[in-house]
Amino acid sequence: MKKKLILLIILLLCLNSVYASVISLTTTIDAETMSKNSAKLHIKLLNSGDEAAHNVQISSLTEDFKTDIINVGVLEMNTPFEGDMNVSRTKEINPGNYPIVVLTDYADANGYPFSSISRVDLTYKTRTVSKVSGVISELSLSGKENKKLILTVRNLDNIPHDIKVKLFLPRELKSSDEERSLSLGSKEEKILNFDVSSFSALTGSSYVILTSLEYEQDNLHYSSFAQSIINITEKKAPSIPFWLPIMTFSVLLIIFVYYFKRGKK
Repeated sequence: MKKKLILLIILLLCLNSVYASVISLTTTIDAETMSKNSAKLHIKLLNSGDEAAHNVQISSLTEDFKTDIINVGVLEMNTPFEGDMNVSRTKEINPGNYPIVVLTDYADANGYPFSSISRVDLTYKTRTVSKVSGVISELSLSGKENKKLILTVRNLDNIPHDIKVKLFLPRELKSSDEERSLSLGSKEEKILNFDVSSFSALTGSSYVILTSLEYEQDNLHYSSFAQSIINITEKKAPSIPFWLPIMTFSVLLIIFVYYFKRGKK
């Protein structure tokens, strides 16, 4: 009886540590200058985690260009993958810089799906430098709660611009409104809010999120990115009185002493 009671107390007072394997993908993208109708994106992928990534597929989330889909298959730990993605225009566009967002889909050994996004600037004929910048506040989400993602947009130019803003999220997150337009005067700053929530994000994960900022001037196209992180945290448990753990331990100790003395008789 004493041994069973001691084991019960140990189980109640001790925490068991659980080890979980991790897939950690890093995507690096280099873009050729598009001088005519097509170009290549050179993509490097590295899994620095301790578990292989399965069903790895690379695609794009860009509207102005058509791109290939690259099927990588299984990406082992610390074994880099390199490949080229063809990109071509889908319509007539002005020379300048355009945002390209690349989506990487993958799964763990149990088939649970994950995704991540990366960015690159694609130059069509003429390189341009945007005078519009953005800053996104880092955000934490827990459970299925909906929060405001805050984007601050600044026009550093001496002339006004009409800005097209687009939010890019991995598949595990969602937003009801991912595209906005706004006008910024000279040296003006405005704040945009996007409602975001978790769709299938895992607790403890961090996700890169992006917004592209585009405008036209003098028949040239300008673009820039703003980037931040959304952290997925545990839902906060209701706070308990400080005395409750002490009282619980005291009661267990009294029970232990009582049965220990009875066992000696």
